Amino acid sequence: MDLLMIKHLKKKKKTKLSKSQQQLFIQLLADLLSNGFTIQESLLFMKKSRSMTIEIIDCLIAGMERGDSLHGGLAQLGFPGTVITQIEFAQAHGDLAGTLKKIKQHLKIIDKQQQNFYKVVSYPVLLLLFLTVVLISIRQILLPQLMANGTIQANNLGIMFIQQSPYYILSFIFVVFILIILTGCFFRKKTYLQRAVIISKLPIFGKFYQEYTSAFFALEWGKLFSQGLEIKTVIHLMQTIDQRSLMSELSEKIEEQSMLGQTFYEQLPKFAFFSPELSLIIQQGQIKGNLGKELILYSELCWQRFFNRMEKLIQWIQPVIFLVVALLVVSIYAAMLLPIYGGMEEFL
Repeated sequence: MDLLMIKHLKKKKKTKLSKSQQQLFIQLLADLLSNGFTIQESLLFMKKSRSMTIEIIDCLIAGMERGDSLHGGLAQLGFPGTVITQIEFAQAHGDLAGTLKKIKQHLKIIDKQQQNFYKVVSYPVLLLLFLTVVLISIRQILLPQLMANGTIQANNLGIMFIQQSPYYILSFIFVVFILIILTGCFFRKKTYLQRAVIISKLPIFGKFYQEYTSAFFALEWGKLFSQGLEIKTVIHLMQTIDQRSLMSELSEKIEEQSMLGQTFYEQLPKFAFFSPELSLIIQQGQIKGNLGKELILYSELCWQRFFNRMEKLIQWIQPVIFLVVALLVVSIYAAMLLPIYGGMEEFL
C-alpha cells in the first residue's frame, strides 16, 4: 500500500504544468469553449490532437468523471491560486470562456513584463557579481603585496573597508534571508483579509495591490450583476468558493456587516485593499441600473493602470541599480587608490 501511495505521489508531481504549458492550456480551452465545445469535449479534443500531454488530459478527465470540478483538477496541476479562484467563480456565473480569455491576456502581459524585468536587471546584476569578484580578488591578492612592501597601511579606512567587505556582503545576504523567513512566518499567522490590509499599506507595492484587487473583484462582480443577480446572491456565491481565500473571507465579513444594516457600497471603503472610487462606482451603478457594465469597464481601467505602473517601475529599476554599481565602483577605487597616493607622498 505504501509503495502504491509513493508511486501515486511521484506521478502527481510529474503532472505539474510549467507556466508556458499553463498559458497554452488556458488559450486552447478558451478558444474551444468559444466555439461551442463543452469542457469534456474540449479536453477530448486536446487529447486527440495531442495539443497537451496525454497524461495531463487523462488526469483532468478522470477527475471530472469522479465528480471533481475543473478548478480542482487545475489546482493539482499547479495553476496559481488567483487563476483557480477566477475559474471557480466563472463556473458560478457561467462566463467561463470570457474569463479564460481575460486570464490568457493577463498571463501574456505578466509574462512579457517578467521578461522585460529580467532583461533590465540581468546586466546590472552581472556587474554587481563582477564587482564582488574584483573586490575579493583585490583583498586576497593585491592588498597583501602592497602591505608587504609598505606602500599602504593596514589601519587606513579604505583598506579596512576592502578587508571587511566579504563580511559585509555575507551579513547583508544573511539579513535578507532572515527577513524573508520572518515575513513568511508573520503572514502565515494572519488571515487573508489581514494579509491584504497589510500589503495594501506598504509604500510602493500597496498601490499595485489596490489596483489588482479592485480590478479582480470589479470584473467578477460585474459579470454577476450583469446577469441580474442580487447582492445577497453574489455574496452567497463568494462563500461557496472551495479553497479558503480573500474572496471567501471578504464575503463573510460583508454578510456580517450587512446584517447590522450597512449597505454593500458603504462597507467597501473600510477595506484598504480596494481603491476609493470602487464604492462610488457601485453606488452610482445601482442608482442608474447598469452596475454590471460599469464594474466591468472600471475593471478594465484598473488593469490598465496596474500594468502601466508595472512598466514604469521596471523602467526605474535599471537606473537605480546602475547608480548603486557606480557608487560601489567609485568607493572601491577611492578605498584602493587614496591610500596608495598617500604612501607615495610620504615616500617622496
